[in-house]
Amino acid sequence: MNRPERPTRNWQRTLGLNGSAADGSPGCSSLRELGARAGFGVECGHPGAIAKSSVGFSKNSGVPVDEDTAGTFAERACDLTGAPRSWVTGVANGASLLTLILRESSYQPNAVNKHDVNATGSVQSDGARLNCSRGYAQVIPSTFAENHQAGTSDRIYDPVANIAAAINYIWRRYGDISRVQQANPHRDPAPY
Repeated sequence: MNRPERPTRNWQRTLGLNGSAADGSPGCSSLRELGARAGFGVECGHPGAIAKSSVGFSKNSGVPVDEDTAGTFAERACDLTGAPRSWVTGVANGASLLTLILRESSYQPNAVNKHDVNATGSVQSDGARLNCSRGYAQVIPSTFAENHQAGTSDRIYDPVANIAAAINYIWRRYGDISRVQQANPHRDPAPY
């Protein structure tokens, strides 16, 4: 842990937080607790959020399945979300969106995981159950809706919208891509 994170971690623990909520990175849990102590609520929802019922399930056609194409879409998603473009190819510890996308979907924008723990709910127009992980970054519909980037499509398979939602989720949950094991090529693959 970097030295600047220690005071924040200690402060989070004094708030009664523990585990990932007291990891030295100020996030929603810390802000909500601080707000509650000051007598106001903190909403950490993403401003571009949409209703889960608004998520579209139509797939892409003609999108090449390769790293360069995924990288181009990831750069556009970074530009829209304010994430640095270094997230695409790698930050200091090597973590990158391209590693995450490769591990999650093998650069296939229409990828859907019909066999993991999320594969529940009614069958949708794409032939997969509602809560299946989908798209480049394998987001589930509720995560896509909660972290939807304003100005992007409501289609979960849309490459830019899918990656942008994943970036917004990473901002909210981890604070930075360097902290996402699935994005780090030097660590074993793991759900994020």
